[in-house]
Amino acid sequence: MLLKLTFSYDGSKFQGSATQPHKHSVQDTLAQALSHLGIYDKPLFASRTDKGVHAFNAVACVKAGEYFKDLSYLKNKINHFAHPYIHIKHIQKVQDDFQVRFDVKKRAYRYILSHEKYNPFLASYVHFYPKIDLQLAQKIISMFEGELDFKLFQKEGSDTKTSIRKMYKTRIYTYKNHTILYFEANGFLRSQIRMMVASILRVLEGKMSQSELLEQISTKKAHCRFLAPASGLYLSKISYYNNA
Repeated sequence: MLLKLTFSYDGSKFQGSATQPHKHSVQDTLAQALSHLGIYDKPLFASRTDKGVHAFNAVACVKAGEYFKDLSYLKNKINHFAHPYIHIKHIQKVQDDFQVRFDVKKRAYRYILSHEKYNPFLASYVHFYPKIDLQLAQKIISMFEGELDFKLFQKEGSDTKTSIRKMYKTRIYTYKNHTILYFEANGFLRSQIRMMVASILRVLEGKMSQSELLEQISTKKAHCRFLAPASGLYLSKISYYNNA
C-alpha cells in the first residue's frame, strides 16, 4: 500500500532535505528510520529544502506492506527511530496512483524575522532583524503576486524546465515580537524565497529602490543576488488537487 506521511523537521540538523552521498539529509534519515520497521522503499518528497531550512508540514509518500494496518501504531514506531529532529505528525493511506510531487496544488512557506535581542540558542530558527515598516513591506511583497517569470530569483545552477510560477498570495503580519513573511504559490524555484526576502529587506534598508526591484521581477536586470539566511525559512503547508 502507498502511505502519505506529513511530518516536521529541524533543518539545522541536516544538509538539506534531499538525499546526499554522505547520507546526512532529511530523506536519508527518514529512510533509515523506516528501514528499522522493514520498510525499505525510498520515501519520495513533495518538496526539497536547502540546508538549514525547516518544515512544519512536509509531505512524503512511501510503499509499505499491507500488514501495517494500525497506522497510529506505525506512526509512533517511526517516530521512535526518527526523533529527535524529524517528527511524523500524520499517516494516511492513499491511492496507488497518488503522485506526491506532481499532484501538488499549492506550496506555502513562512519566513520569520525576530526583533528580540540576539540569542545564540535561537539563531538557527529565526533571522534576527530590526523592526520593519510593515505597511511598506506589505506593498513591496505584493509585487511578487501573479504568474511571473522568477528566473532572476533563483540560485545559479538550477535545472528547472521553466522559471514561471504563479504566486497566489503574499502576506506580512506580526506575532508578538516577530514579523512573518508568507508566500503561497504553485511552486518555487531553488532558493527563490530566500532571494525574494533578501530583496525585500534591501528595499526596506534603502539599498535598492522599488523600481529596481520591479526591474528584477520583470526580468530586465538583476539588482540583488543575495540570499536571506536559511534559518528563518519554514515549509508551512502543501495542498493537493485531490485533497489527499
